[in-house]
Amino acid sequence: MIQSEEFFMIRDLKSKGMNITQIAETLDLDRKTVSKWLNCNQLPTYHRKPTQESKLDNYKTYIIERMREGCVNSIIIFDEIKAMGYQGKLTILRDFMKPYREQARGKASIRFETPPGKQAQVDWGEFNLKKEDGTFIKIHAFIMIMGHSRKQYVEFTENERIDTLIGCHERAFAFFGGVPETILYDNMKTVVKHSHQTSSNKWNEKFLRFARHQNFSTLRCRPYHPRTKGKVENGVKYLRKNFWPRIRTVNSLAQLNEAVRLWLDTICNVRLHQTIHEVPAEAFKREILKPVNTEVFVLTDLQSRKVMNDCTVCYETNYYSVPYRFVGQRVGIRDLKNGYLEIYDELGNCITSHVKLSCKHHFQRNKKHFEGLSA
Repeated sequence: MIQSEEFFMIRDLKSKGMNITQIAETLDLDRKTVSKWLNCNQLPTYHRKPTQESKLDNYKTYIIERMREGCVNSIIIFDEIKAMGYQGKLTILRDFMKPYREQARGKASIRFETPPGKQAQVDWGEFNLKKEDGTFIKIHAFIMIMGHSRKQYVEFTENERIDTLIGCHERAFAFFGGVPETILYDNMKTVVKHSHQTSSNKWNEKFLRFARHQNFSTLRCRPYHPRTKGKVENGVKYLRKNFWPRIRTVNSLAQLNEAVRLWLDTICNVRLHQTIHEVPAEAFKREILKPVNTEVFVLTDLQSRKVMNDCTVCYETNYYSVPYRFVGQRVGIRDLKNGYLEIYDELGNCITSHVKLSCKHHFQRNKKHFEGLSA
């Protein structure tokens, strides 16, 4: 591209008697360029090419707002704007988002892989859930991930107590369809009683009885070395980055668990895992698990209630229906602490379950419980 100074120098050297070849050698230009601008009577002007509209232009305001809300995962935002009509590619979105977020740098470590069915890892994560009135409550996410396939199970609960932990294990085993040989934990007090002890003395006796009931071995990671259970640590991070930003508000813990189960089935366990370069659901087919002990392991006593004449029992000021044939009998209520209740008869059989009500003095009735009962 010729500059204005060169334009005037070409004309000046020509006026001094130089030919095109001499001018080109003096200014280190091509002869055709010199000839072109000698035939031009005015200073060259350049026009910038008009900038092309980006397919992302109509969504940039929304993207920045979502990032201000705390969502910096390009996959999530890509899914959202795609549903809004975006027809571009993910690369354009990532390039736009890059200046707005900090790149995380992780420390290097040696990865330890386990054979199929050998090990699972368990951990808790804490989240703040926004209620409909604008206030926040702390909830807990139980995560179990299979070491070989990276398939994972997630459940949100009210607390991290040992009876809640055991119930989460039972539902995780049902989800996976079996029990691994060993499960790795950090030094959570509900599992590890004394981290400095050896053999069985270091374990919480109540949890150890459950492990024996389901026939799996317990392992604990080295204190202050969270990367020992790096697979589940990454699972917690992925849950926080990929699932949690999708949640604005929910009506109940049960609804949140329905949402996370859908996420597990449609996104988490069917994506191409970046570490093993396989789909976890497909890799899970190689996992060889031991059968689940179907006998219910109840750590705490059930809340005993008498079934009233209207076929309901009262629990925490709310009323839940049971089949009418149990009127006048005593039943046991098990609070799963994940948004659901289970009700058992005197023989220990589960006769019904309900979504746990978060309000007070309300009724929850199942129409099937009254079928066959005359008016």
